[in-house]
Amino acid sequence: MHAFCSRRAASRCVLLLISLALTACGTTRLIDSDVRSFGSAKAAPATNGPQFYRFERLPSQQAKASAQESLEALAAPVLAQRGLVLDAGAARFTVELRMSVEAFNRVAGWRAEHGLFGAGYGMWSEPLALNVAPALYRYTVQLLLRDATDKSVVFESSAQHEGPWSDHSKVLPAVLMAALRDFPAGAEHTQRVLVDLLPDGPRLRP
Repeated sequence: MHAFCSRRAASRCVLLLISLALTACGTTRLIDSDVRSFGSAKAAPATNGPQFYRFERLPSQQAKASAQESLEALAAPVLAQRGLVLDAGAARFTVELRMSVEAFNRVAGWRAEHGLFGAGYGMWSEPLALNVAPALYRYTVQLLLRDATDKSVVFESSAQHEGPWSDHSKVLPAVLMAALRDFPAGAEHTQRVLVDLLPDGPRLRP
């Protein structure tokens, strides 16, 4: 293995291992998000039935209506799981939604044994610096739920996840699910919320 993964081919070898690892993890993935949320009594359901809402867009979101519409389509099924149903005509709430994805490299010259696979994982007897650090992605979700009548904020939440996954149409709903974990009450402190991303969609861990 040392001969195969020579220093000259080290970066190529590591990138191949990363690719294989990501493929192997393709069926079930863990999406861990840091979440901060705040609630109020007005967010509590007035009845046992669904709570209707409409999306409200900022001017910058209106300028990119097609992109925002796609994000709202990803969000609607997750909101529905928490009893929030899209119905603009009967809306009790408005939902202001921001979702973003940013690609970045955590550390230039990332070392294999402290990289994507975690400390202690590696196939070399000594530290090996990578010429190219693998890309990571920062997913950020921000949600504001307002009373449709007086525009007061009744629930606020933000969630952020960092990981190697680039398929935003699957990861963003998982991060939103984490952001809604403590709806409608909110939480006193920042929470680390775990969501399993399964082939049929995200599932919140108890």
